[in-house]
Amino acid sequence: MHPAGIKFGLSHGLLELNGADVVLSSLLLENISETARLRIQKRKRVTWIWEEAVHVGIQRVLVPGRVRRKEMNSFFAGLDRIVFQTMGPIAEKAKIAERYGRYFHAEHTFYRKMRKDIHRPHMRLEASLAWRLMFRETYTLIRTLLVEYSPENIRHAELLALCQFDGWDRSPNKLTIEDFLELG
Repeated sequence: MHPAGIKFGLSHGLLELNGADVVLSSLLLENISETARLRIQKRKRVTWIWEEAVHVGIQRVLVPGRVRRKEMNSFFAGLDRIVFQTMGPIAEKAKIAERYGRYFHAEHTFYRKMRKDIHRPHMRLEASLAWRLMFRETYTLIRTLLVEYSPENIRHAELLALCQFDGWDRSPNKLTIEDFLELG
């Protein structure tokens, strides 16, 4: 994130420092997680939930007033990576993702379980069902791993599922729709 975005986030209570890392403030993280939880439980479709959860979470925390557009733009430009940076340690503890340098990727145990245990619909016959089912399978596995390895973070299951679905910043171990479907 650009330094102006970090300054904006720190001054408005959206970010905090965790050692050398910049992460979401606990208030913002809880609001984004709560919004993701409500949106996922309410709907069958998962498209746009990431953007909605982040937008509503920020609206609940950010006090309207003297906000400079340039700082706000630089804050939003790097926000996805800050969310991944914040959720990464939680995902590591639950064996969902692991860190490789600055980035997080799907953890090998998670990847193997997901590849082995999922139901694979046929894409040409059931495209929207395939996306919905892939997300639900990912979400179910994440909840199971959180219960087993990190029960104190179960409230973040929906946000972790969205991070996994979004690929932990383009991971080489990313499960794609092609991995999920029967092709041919």
